[in-house]
Amino acid sequence: MSDTIGLVDTNVFIHALTHDDQAEECLRFLEAVAAGQLLVRLEPIVLHELSYALRHYRKEMSRTEVAEYLLAVLAWEGIVADRGLLVATVERWRDHSSLAFVDAYLAARALADVCPVYSKNVSELVKQGVQVPSPLPSSRPVS
Repeated sequence: MSDTIGLVDTNVFIHALTHDDQAEECLRFLEAVAAGQLLVRLEPIVLHELSYALRHYRKEMSRTEVAEYLLAVLAWEGIVADRGLLVATVERWRDHSSLAFVDAYLAARALADVCPVYSKNVSELVKQGVQVPSPLPSSRPVS
């Protein structure tokens, strides 16, 4: 197993799912990651971009199918990430069709960190069990 951890970009996943001239290289790379032969860090922003890009490039994929693919990637041996947080994000996003991916991430992060989310998307986040101050505070609370 490699000791070097690099960042993986969305386009590697997309190319691996196509038939272009970079598909084979990207597919071999991701197979090595899945097997734990290579370690890569999967950042939340890449996971978010994948949630959008997969449906753009594979129009037949449903939201549930995209989520299942993302969850499978998160289970790969060579993926280094805050797995619990990202799995919770993907599951929230999958299970609530009106919930945007970023809001799913903010809800999962807020619940993990026990903190509020400052947003005007109050009702959707409150449904996720998150504290959303409304109206937004305009000054720091006096302690």
